Amino acid sequence: MQNHKAFELISIDRREKRPYDLQIKDRIKALILDQTFYYQDVLPDPLELANVLNIDKEFAIQAYRHLTRESFIKKTEQGYEIAYLELTNYFFDRNVAIYDAIIALGLTPSIECVSKKIVTLSDEEAKRFGFDQARKFLYINRIYKGNQRPLIILENYLPMSIFPDLDQALTGVEPLNAFIFEHYGLYAKESHRVTKAVNLPEHIAKYLNEPTGSPSISSTNHVYDQYKRLIDYGQSHSTSSYYFQSIINFK
Repeated sequence: MQNHKAFELISIDRREKRPYDLQIKDRIKALILDQTFYYQDVLPDPLELANVLNIDKEFAIQAYRHLTRESFIKKTEQGYEIAYLELTNYFFDRNVAIYDAIIALGLTPSIECVSKKIVTLSDEEAKRFGFDQARKFLYINRIYKGNQRPLIILENYLPMSIFPDLDQALTGVEPLNAFIFEHYGLYAKESHRVTKAVNLPEHIAKYLNEPTGSPSISSTNHVYDQYKRLIDYGQSHSTSSYYFQSIINFK
């Protein structure tokens, strides 16, 4: 990797009082955040980087450790890969489904169904999710993957009053929006999403192959069809490598 572009972009200032490892960490982080380095790009080996910068190898090794702990990079068979993935408002302003957004990021999408069952919610639960009358729902819990890596776990509540026999027709691995349009003639006309930064609880982290407490973005989403009916309530958590910018009511 002697010609790696990082060698031209990562530098240190020997006049600075900050340690070299923090300088390297902040420089690489900045290059990731401005998407000079993108998801799954492979960084040069820290020993090679230290040699190019003419510094002790421990500074480069420590910088990579910092970035790994902060979930910006991860060690793989290919080396140190960028683990941070940013999905911008472009996708959500147009109500693009997660499956399609993963394709747009240049990844191969797949869906793993964790659970699929009919549930009956209390009036209080249904109203908390935004439903006025519906109480019986198809509950599905699925993991969305890009290149076989877990990115998002998403729970959906779909009212059986709008989707009769959905539990029989849906296997759980289909892109949901396309399936609903094909089988029921309904489409997502409007989506209201609220997101917040959280730490992954243990029961969710295990499905995403992430350590408990890893940084994540949690999202709740209300989807309305062309008749202004609430047809889907969703709750999702992302992996630390899958970052959502702030998303507010879509029109």
